[in-house]
Amino acid sequence: MTPAPELYVVGAGGHAREVHSYIRDLADAGWKGTLKGFIDDNLAPGPHGRLEVVGPLAETTFPFGGPSPQGRYITALGNNPTRRAVVNRIETLFGDTFPAWTLIHPDSRIGEDVEIGDGGCIAPAVIITAGVRIGRHCILNVKASVSHDCSVGDFVNINPGATVCGWVKIGDEAYIGAGATLKDRVSIGAGSIIGAGAVVTQDIPPGVTAVGVPARIIKTHAKQS
Repeated sequence: MTPAPELYVVGAGGHAREVHSYIRDLADAGWKGTLKGFIDDNLAPGPHGRLEVVGPLAETTFPFGGPSPQGRYITALGNNPTRRAVVNRIETLFGDTFPAWTLIHPDSRIGEDVEIGDGGCIAPAVIITAGVRIGRHCILNVKASVSHDCSVGDFVNINPGATVCGWVKIGDEAYIGAGATLKDRVSIGAGSIIGAGAVVTQDIPPGVTAVGVPARIIKTHAKQS
C-alpha cells in the first residue's frame, strides 16, 4: 500500500488560499494525505489567515534537512515564469526526492484518454473531454473547459471560464485570460497572453499579447536574455 502523501504548498498568496480550499474538499471526499503547510520566502513562519507558513523554500525548512519520503509539493503561483523558476529551484535543491503532486478537484470532469502532467492544479467545475494532453505544472482554473484532442504545454495558466475548443495547441507558459475562447484548431505560441474575453480565431505566434473579438495582437514581449 502506497503511503499517504505529506503535502507542502509553495506560495501563500491568493491562489494558495484557493488551493487550500481545494485540498479541504479533497479531504472531505476521502483523500488520505496530510497538508503539512505552506512554503513562502516572503512570510514569517506561523499562521497567515487560514494558511500555516512553515518557512522559506530551503532544506532547513524541513525536519532533518529535507522532506520525508512521503513529501510532495504543489505550487500555488499564478505567474507562469515565476512558477517555472520555483520548480527549477525545487528540482535543484531536492532532485527527485521531493516529487510534484497533482491536484484534481473532485468536482472536475475528466474524460477518457486524458493525460495530466505532474504538479498540475485542476480546479472545481473544470471539464477536460477526451484525447487531451496537459503538460507539467499547469493551472486550469474554475469552469475552464478543454475539448477533444487538445495539447497544452508546460506551465500554462487557463483562467476561469475560458473555453478551449477541439484540436487546439497551447505552447509552454501561455496565459489564457478569464472567459477567453480559443476556436477549433488554432495554435497559441509559447509565452503568449490571451486577454480576458478574447475570441481567438487564428493562430497566435509566441511571445505576444492578443485581445479583443476577434483577437488581435497589441504587444510583442521583449525576449529574455
